[in-house]
Amino acid sequence: MPKSNIIDISLPLHPALPVWPGDPPAIIEQTQAIARGDSYNSSRLQCSLHWGTHLDAPFHLIQNKWSIDQIPPEVLLGKVQVVEVGETPSITRSILGKYHLKPLERIIFKTHNSLFWSERPLKFHPEFTALTADAAEYLQELGVKLVGIDYLSLDLYESKELPVHKILYRKNVVGVEGLDLRKVSPGQYDLICLPLKVLHGDGALARVLLSKKS
Repeated sequence: MPKSNIIDISLPLHPALPVWPGDPPAIIEQTQAIARGDSYNSSRLQCSLHWGTHLDAPFHLIQNKWSIDQIPPEVLLGKVQVVEVGETPSITRSILGKYHLKPLERIIFKTHNSLFWSERPLKFHPEFTALTADAAEYLQELGVKLVGIDYLSLDLYESKELPVHKILYRKNVVGVEGLDLRKVSPGQYDLICLPLKVLHGDGALARVLLSKKS
């Protein structure tokens, strides 16, 4: 059997992980502890469904589109292209044109955003790189079903109308945000994306893995 190299591109969840401005801070509280004399360890988590590494369901922006529990599993598993765009403030159609992309179902963008995850203390960066509306239209033309990026939004922070989300989600394209791509090189991988199955969920925390046979 060929060896498979697996890369975990999910962020570890802890209270210092940045939240989207306006969202309440996440709480991870140990409610039972063996060290305190309890018979078991147990904890509770309180957070936004759009915290850390997470999926956006199209229902997040478009009322009659897929919620998390309605996303077909085959969208979340399969070949994915990782594209590294470098230090550009935005990912435009013209930038994507330079990669001569062929029709594909899944794409993940690695940007300088990934460096933010190495900072201590962590903080929210409003200047993060994201997609523009014309790039979203181009991805739609390529037949993309899933788009991922290494920060907390597919749209630029100043894009208050969220055009990228709306263009993609109207076609039931799934967004994966908050990826950690520091250890990932550009190329083709197998994607394993496992969100919590939240009934009627507009989003869900997720464990996301890439694998490449060697």
